[in-house]
Amino acid sequence: MTQSTNAMKLVAIMTLDAYRDDVHALLREREIEVFSELDIEGHHQSSAAGAAPAWFGSGTPPADSTLTWAFLDGDQADHLLDAIADFNERRDLERPVRGFRMDVDRAV
Repeated sequence: MTQSTNAMKLVAIMTLDAYRDDVHALLREREIEVFSELDIEGHHQSSAAGAAPAWFGSGTPPADSTLTWAFLDGDQADHLLDAIADFNERRDLERPVRGFRMDVDRAV
């Protein structure tokens, strides 16, 4: 049995909360009507050599972030990731929107 190249994919998108509406627009423009979303607290720990430790721990306050995911066919997943890459390129963000595509081996 051969697998379809258009098999189901899980696309996860991580972004700062400030870009939530932009992510929703990307989904809407690609007619992706069903997705799930969680508010998450993002952390960034500096690994810069010689960086002075902060007074109380890491010193970087958590960032309000969003994790959005959808189950899509392969073509939709690719189009969405391409749109995320274009969005990041146009905006030249310090903390770009991150998108990940994962194969779904089996669903019931």
